[in-house]
Amino acid sequence: MRRTASLLAPVAFSLLWFTSWSSRPVVEDRGPVLVAFAVADVAVAQPAAAQLLVVNRASEGQPVELVGLDVWTRYGVIEHLDLTERLTGDRDFFDLNVLLEQLPAQLAHRHDEQLHFAGQNDPPLTGEAAREGLVRYQRKVAELSVRYADPSQRPYAALNHTLPYDQVFDGTESVGATEDVTWALTWRVPGGDLQQSVVTETLTWRGPRAGLPTSLAQPGSGGLQIHSGDLHVHSCHGEAIGACAPSSNCTAETFQTSGSFSFAQLKSQYQVLGLDWFTATDHSYCINSDGEYNTIAAEIAAISDGSFLCLPDVEVSSDEEGAQQGGDAGDALCLGFTSANHMGAHGLSSRITGGGDGLLGFCSGLNDFTDNIDAVRAQGGYAIAHHPDAGSFAWNSNQATLGLEADGLHGVEIWNGASQSGQGGHVGDWVDWLLDGRVLYAYSGSDTHDEAFAFGANHVLIDGPMTEVSLEAALKAGQSYVSDGPSLVLETQLGGSTLPMGSRTTLPTPVPSAPLTIRAHVNVGAANGTVTLFRGRVGDASESIIGQSLLTSGSFVFSASDNTAPGRTYYRAYVETDSGDTAYSNPIFLWEGTNDPQVYCVAKASSAGCAPSIGWQGVASASSGFGFWITGDQVLNQQFGILVYADQAGFIPIGDGSLCLGGSLVRTPVQFSGGSGSGTDCTGQLTFDFNVHIASGADPSLTAGTTVYAQYWYRDPSATATSGLTDAVQFVINP
Repeated sequence: MRRTASLLAPVAFSLLWFTSWSSRPVVEDRGPVLVAFAVADVAVAQPAAAQLLVVNRASEGQPVELVGLDVWTRYGVIEHLDLTERLTGDRDFFDLNVLLEQLPAQLAHRHDEQLHFAGQNDPPLTGEAAREGLVRYQRKVAELSVRYADPSQRPYAALNHTLPYDQVFDGTESVGATEDVTWALTWRVPGGDLQQSVVTETLTWRGPRAGLPTSLAQPGSGGLQIHSGDLHVHSCHGEAIGACAPSSNCTAETFQTSGSFSFAQLKSQYQVLGLDWFTATDHSYCINSDGEYNTIAAEIAAISDGSFLCLPDVEVSSDEEGAQQGGDAGDALCLGFTSANHMGAHGLSSRITGGGDGLLGFCSGLNDFTDNIDAVRAQGGYAIAHHPDAGSFAWNSNQATLGLEADGLHGVEIWNGASQSGQGGHVGDWVDWLLDGRVLYAYSGSDTHDEAFAFGANHVLIDGPMTEVSLEAALKAGQSYVSDGPSLVLETQLGGSTLPMGSRTTLPTPVPSAPLTIRAHVNVGAANGTVTLFRGRVGDASESIIGQSLLTSGSFVFSASDNTAPGRTYYRAYVETDSGDTAYSNPIFLWEGTNDPQVYCVAKASSAGCAPSIGWQGVASASSGFGFWITGDQVLNQQFGILVYADQAGFIPIGDGSLCLGGSLVRTPVQFSGGSGSGTDCTGQLTFDFNVHIASGADPSLTAGTTVYAQYWYRDPSATATSGLTDAVQFVINP
């Protein structure tokens, strides 16, 4: 929480509202305005980058000389800088920031709603006044970007320094403990006496985040680990005025005029927050050349190491498509010529274009968002809809938005900015899409344009070391939850198979009724929390609550029972603590299939760590002269196996796996998997021509129109029950 700057040698003043940029009432000047940009919620006490913005509010021709900066706590001075900057007198930058603080915070991308420039005579702007304010702001930024290209004309300075958090906290404090840090700036007017202005910020010790629930933890350092990070981060490369080299000023990014950091500086801040990765997502209209993107990618690669990863991604501006649900200020700024939205483009190997860095550059040169999704997918990446329901450049193409069910969007940013709770806002938009049949994962982003700050981060589950490959794979698979505190891992038990969070399981048709157990593994630490388990069925008007826990502290497991059902269903979990922290799981999807043939159910992982899979080639037929080959791939080498089939599907637990068949089972002749002649690996394959079996007449029930469900069983001597199982295939016998 920031506090208003004060002057130790006070000078009377008044702050009046200005009516235009060219005609303002005379104001009485006083000392510089100070705004501190530093991580306020501390999880790890170590040094990190900070910045003090100093703005000379004096009228033209009244410069200020900066002499020194002291940073101190109640223990004394912890940092000192000698300064030589001279800030020219130019009221325009001050008035620009007054206008910024009058605009709605969501619209202006401000996570800090403290007023540093505006006063009680500067009322908040809403409605048409806000739109007009945006236009004035855009134009003024374009003007000042040109004026301040000469550093000697700048009335402001961004004083970057290192804040030693380990001299503020020693790590033994109780959670919630606070300490004040004060920035004291010594300055003078030329030839005048030294004066001092101060600004104080309160830092809070948050301590380490809740760890992996004990029900999932394994002895030693191996096994599942949580890695937390931010999927939506802006840097000084997108600065509208004073962008960091080699980037040019991005006038289109009008709200980013101060408080920005390099990626190396941001890394140190995220480490203080207790996170260990983030993605760079400066706007596509700012990163407007391959050379600039490659420079950023190299900068990010240079600060990534075994303990912290940075990934080079982009926030892409796109044209909306189809019927629009609502509108936003971005549409108004572009005067109706385009309706733009923003998406996170992740897992990239090269930049995705969209817009330009000039005035209103986000309004032109945009591709349709579906084309941009295709471009991201072509690179093996994944696209996330940003801030879907509010602010500028919200996502309004709800009808045209498709998810993974149609190779569309990969997910939705359900948490944008500092806070989110309950089931409304971005979460509500996501749920609406899920109930409409969209398969979309939940992600989050701070959307910081300034310093890193505490928010509901993405917590990714990785079994083994965190690498770029393992992190991207887990994010793409929905193996993550969104939380500002509690740990939350969802799973569902179907037959003998455990379906992990983010999994998408195809069910046979018709869907047999089978019991389900939905489990939430939770760790709320010292707080008390409740877990709510939701079931959503596509086509329903709302979700159903299938279970809600009592208030519980620490690490625990909460479960509820349900049954498989026709159609398409998903399950998700929500945690809320008495301290106000929340967590949202990614869903588990159970989708009734519609194809013929189709694979359904879940294979049992082999003792060699592979997931054996069933497949087919040809057409099942009672009279065809061609084969219908059913294959089992990635089974263990040098083992015996058989194809088993039935006229019903099922989910029967067997040896830590699921027999995906029901009714009477029929076994076919024993096969040998072959593969590598020595050792144990997954090079084996089982093959059976089902059309030959039909034609043999060995099973008179195999007639045209019959639906068959089939699955491979094979020996796995090192596995539970010494058996392995593929997933299953469903097919109809043709004439």
